[in-house]
Amino acid sequence: MVRGGQPIRNAQNASCNGHSRAVVTTGLCSAGGCPLACLPRAGFGPCRSGWTRPEVNRQADRSRTLRIVFFGSSDFAIPALKALKEGGFVPELVVTKPDAPRGRGRKIYPADVKLAAEDLELPFAQPEDPHGDEFLQQLRDLKPDLGVVVSYGVVLKPELLELPAKGHINAHASLLPLYRGAAPIQHALRDGHKETGITIMKISQELDAGDVLLMKKTPIEATENSGQLRTRLAELAGTALLEGLEQIRAGKDEYTPQDHKAASRAPKVEKEHGVIDWQLPAVEIDLLVRAMTPKPGAQTRLGAKRFIVMEGTVEQDLYGMGIPGALQSAGEEGIRVCTGKDLYRITRIKPDNGRNMTAGEFVRGHQIAPDARFG
Repeated sequence: MVRGGQPIRNAQNASCNGHSRAVVTTGLCSAGGCPLACLPRAGFGPCRSGWTRPEVNRQADRSRTLRIVFFGSSDFAIPALKALKEGGFVPELVVTKPDAPRGRGRKIYPADVKLAAEDLELPFAQPEDPHGDEFLQQLRDLKPDLGVVVSYGVVLKPELLELPAKGHINAHASLLPLYRGAAPIQHALRDGHKETGITIMKISQELDAGDVLLMKKTPIEATENSGQLRTRLAELAGTALLEGLEQIRAGKDEYTPQDHKAASRAPKVEKEHGVIDWQLPAVEIDLLVRAMTPKPGAQTRLGAKRFIVMEGTVEQDLYGMGIPGALQSAGEEGIRVCTGKDLYRITRIKPDNGRNMTAGEFVRGHQIAPDARFG
């Protein structure tokens, strides 16, 4: 917002005649007669008191022809948001979830995308219910052409999906129709796929089943875990979205229906899904460890204590005589564990509520009985 020639970088901390309010978040002024109440509910637009909509430095005129509302909540969405601004498709509004408690102390932390929007000097909103009448009216006032959704974490209902003139597109972290759902990256790793990517699709009522605009593929590296792959795919999502938005802006967007018969599911991964079964072949255990790292973690027990296996490698077992879970050796080079087939050499391990350490550090700090066995 701008008043008297002095810019205010985002509408969140706007004030009028001494009346401060969380403009975007609430759409209401704490002082009943404040002129800010005449602003559109998103917290910006022409105001009879002299306030004006915050001006965003447009890096390309082309963004004026495509009015975008961006929806995202997790840090996965941040590279895409940055890419949109840097690529000239500056969102009119960034929508993210409300600030929420995290950690054991349940302290309230600001949403990741909210912080990114502040850094990028973009207006943002944090509606408790994006389908509420008040927020839907905010969006109608914006007259958006398109909604862009990246890891928002809310299933959008028809009244919101149909509001932008061109609907909504989504950047999904799989090659659809494979792995529809909340955890496509972990499931692709767990299933041993050699390739994955980003799909830009039109959002439909059925989860991740919309028509496909484009795909960007990338190989999965042999030692890559889900955290590392997630970081790469977040960047790739930005690249894919820019290409898709350019097609939409130019009126050259063509959508291809998914093959629904070939669809597979990727439901949310829970803590119990990370428990290691040492009866499995070492190759399967390696896939599990990589898929569950860093969250929720590949878990095992040694005696009464629980540990998270952070990293390891498969080694050939020349004799194949060991009992699954039994330790063949433990030293600086790693902890060799017998499995259903071959050996799994743990190279990094984390005690429950402890720090991530090398296998050598673990061995030096723990007394391991000769007959010790993971289970």
